[in-house]
Amino acid sequence: MSSEAESDTARDWSTLMGTRCESEAAGADAVAEPSVSVLLQTVFGLRSQDLATYNALASRPGVSTKALAAALDRDRSNVNRSLTRLTEAGLVCRQRRLLDQGGYFYAYFAEPGAAVKTRLTDALDRWADAAETTIDAYQWDDDRIQQT
Repeated sequence: MSSEAESDTARDWSTLMGTRCESEAAGADAVAEPSVSVLLQTVFGLRSQDLATYNALASRPGVSTKALAAALDRDRSNVNRSLTRLTEAGLVCRQRRLLDQGGYFYAYFAEPGAAVKTRLTDALDRWADAAETTIDAYQWDDDRIQQT
């Protein structure tokens, strides 16, 4: 229960909020350190299963979608979607291979770590520029943050 002195004190909500925000503002410069997985997911729009596909592919260079799906115990269509996202991000390449009995398949290869690092660094710079543009264009006069 509050003391009588507290109950007699006039409370100004704006003053309380101003004080509270000022005291917490010191931590506003702190930024959580993202993992590489979070960076890849955020910057390239990848999903956790895409990263699992990349990792499986890195240890099985030249594998087909069918073989990769079996290794990951996932449906081929899901693995194919992951491979498409990874290819579009420049983290995976594919080569058409002819079969002796006729026809062809695509063999997939994970880009080496140095290439992934370069692509991620370049894409992160573009993403940060786009994020800054979004922040600058946002109507900050509103009392609420619009979700899209």
